[in-house]
Amino acid sequence: MNLDIVNDLFNNLKENKIVQSFIKELSKSLENTITDNNKISNNDFSFNNIHLGDLTLYGEKITIKFRDKMLIQRAEILQQYSENTKEKGEMYYIYDINSNDNNSYNLCICEPGKSNEVITKSKEELPKEATLGSVLRKQDMEFVLDNDGTKSVGIKINTMIKEKIEEQHEFLNSKRIEGHIYEVGEKYDGRIWLYDLDNVQSGGIEGIEEIEFPKELYQDAKEGDLFIYKNGEYQKNKKV
Repeated sequence: MNLDIVNDLFNNLKENKIVQSFIKELSKSLENTITDNNKISNNDFSFNNIHLGDLTLYGEKITIKFRDKMLIQRAEILQQYSENTKEKGEMYYIYDINSNDNNSYNLCICEPGKSNEVITKSKEELPKEATLGSVLRKQDMEFVLDNDGTKSVGIKINTMIKEKIEEQHEFLNSKRIEGHIYEVGEKYDGRIWLYDLDNVQSGGIEGIEEIEFPKELYQDAKEGDLFIYKNGEYQKNKKV
């Protein structure tokens, strides 16, 4: 085909309104995709507050047992990262807003043997960009924001959280046993503890915090009430 004819065809296509509209929509779609991908990337290291009493993460309610596991493992992640990056200076992690002063943050010291030590600093004493989940370094008596540390630690912590959620899911499923009788041991703030009367071990009757107990049963349930796990759900069981 003659090159001039090809060029003419190409120029005609560019001027065609239908083609121009298609190109415009395609560009918009690509732009939105890039934006969405950036959001996903940012969420990989976003801060998750695991100190909350009524804790829900990634759509799943977290039991006290597994929240405590998350807290312990988070401390281990922070200490390990601090140990591997000593050359950057003493490391701190902003984990909470001070309950007595909303303009101050609680910081934990990320050093071996100091994980339980907490200091409180006003926002004015910290870098302007510092926020919950930020990793800070002490350099020349001043706090400096460690962006790389914040991202690296955030990804590790969120990966750990997702792993613990899956672990919790598997653990609770293993404790919901068809035909077993469960006794209510304790109930408060939307949480309920059940004792499996058919699973007596050497240490006594095993108890679990159940996060999928039916709301309609929770309202009237009281300590000592019995429920049977039948057909994949808890049902009221009359005492024999």
